Amino acid sequence: MQLGSTVTLTYTGKLEDGTVFGFATEEKPMKFQTGMDMTIDGFEKAVLEMNEVGEKKTFVVDEYGAYGEYLEGHVAKIPLEQIPVNDVKVGKRIMLASGEDGSPMPATVLEIEAGVVTFDLNHPLAGKSLTFEVELLEIEEAPEDFVSAAEKARHLKEQSKLLGGDQGEDYR
Repeated sequence: MQLGSTVTLTYTGKLEDGTVFGFATEEKPMKFQTGMDMTIDGFEKAVLEMNEVGEKKTFVVDEYGAYGEYLEGHVAKIPLEQIPVNDVKVGKRIMLASGEDGSPMPATVLEIEAGVVTFDLNHPLAGKSLTFEVELLEIEEAPEDFVSAAEKARHLKEQSKLLGGDQGEDYR
């Protein structure tokens, strides 16, 4: 299989203790084009090593090929009255506005104390190795003119530099 191929597959994703965290079935399979940053890196890399419809593979993706390491200090404390959700409970995942653009970011409520909510901003699967059982159902070849998401990003950054945008480290 080559980068840019579109694959349709079933999978079961499990944690080290056997807990299932995700799946796709033949009735509702997962379909994605490789090279477009549509899955975690370790999953895509392992799928790209598969070559035949009907092929089955079990593989483990470590935390760095999945959702990264768990960062203990990756928390936010926000006064309860500033939370735009009425039903705030420990363990609940809610969307918080983050950054200058206010884009939504999922966060898990860790604790509510003295009118302040502490949120865990890590992905729920951060710091975990993930085991996948995958079966390929269909492979569509990559288009001749395929350009990966990484190649597009590099090209846009180069164009921005040429147009006087992002000066980056090279121009300081």
